[in-house]
Amino acid sequence: MRTRAVAGLLLGAALLAGCGGTATDVAPPPAPAAAPAAAVTTAAQAAPAGVVRLAGDVCEPRDLQVAELAALPQQTVAVQYQSGQGPQSHTETGVLLADLLPPDALATTDRHNDLLAFGVLAVGADGYAALVAYGEVSPQFGNRGILLATAEDGQPLERPQLVVPGDVRGGRYVHDVVELRVVRVG
Repeated sequence: MRTRAVAGLLLGAALLAGCGGTATDVAPPPAPAAAPAAAVTTAAQAAPAGVVRLAGDVCEPRDLQVAELAALPQQTVAVQYQSGQGPQSHTETGVLLADLLPPDALATTDRHNDLLAFGVLAVGADGYAALVAYGEVSPQFGNRGILLATAEDGQPLERPQLVVPGDVRGGRYVHDVVELRVVRVG
């Protein structure tokens, strides 16, 4: 247990490196509301196997190995949702996005509730992508328990998947995640 806590602290420190700059009253230019499909596909194809890229409006973009994700504090949740193949029921285990992307890891300004202007776009190896609002991720707001799962039904996954507990349909469950792109949407 202590090893996982230390691993979590080390990852948090790495993500926060370089974030100590002074916030300004000027917001960065807004990012496009949606990434073009070609950009999503290119990013997905460029990712090496076993790696998840943290990119976009973060203080320190970096690549995470699946083994690094599995070494972080894990949460397990039972989920049920509708899919194209019918009802699904699984037990998912992984890292909370709130732990992987704490507020200090985002390139925020000093604007009131600036965290609410961000989203996290999960991109799969096949180019499929889904966006979750950072307000859903954040313990200070929605606290939905959104995971980057590294195991499903007790079996390790080759690549992680985005898990959005409480969604009625599984459309935001992104399999084989190769990139988590933080975007400013407001």
